[in-house]
Amino acid sequence: MPSDTASANAFALLPLPEVSALSQNQVRGITCVFDGVGLSPGSAVDLGERSLRRVGGRVSWFPRACRPCALRWAMDALVDHSRLCEQCVDDSSLCPEGAGFVRAVREARRGSVLAPDSGA
Repeated sequence: MPSDTASANAFALLPLPEVSALSQNQVRGITCVFDGVGLSPGSAVDLGERSLRRVGGRVSWFPRACRPCALRWAMDALVDHSRLCEQCVDDSSLCPEGAGFVRAVREARRGSVLAPDSGA
C-alpha cells in the first residue's frame, strides 16, 4: 500500500480547475475540487499541497477530490501525457511524470467505483 506522502505526490501532478472558478468549500477541501460533491474523511483524496501567488507572497492550499473524479482526472492526465511524452513512447518506466500518473490512477482506484457518466 502506498504511503500518504507518495499518494499526495502522485496526485499533485494533476491539473486543477482555476482557483478563481472554485467555491470557497472547494478551495477549503470540504467539497470535491472537480465537481463540488461533499467529502467525508473516507471518500476524500488528498491532491497534494498547491501554491498560489497572492499580493505579498505565496499561499498554500490543499485541494481534495472524490475518488471517482480523482480517478477520471488521473486517467485523462495519464492518457494525455503518454501520447505526447517521447520518453513514455520509448520506455514509460523511465518517465517520472508518467509513473506519477500511474500511481495516481492506482491510488484513486482503491475503493472507487466509477458512477456511469451522466453526460454533464
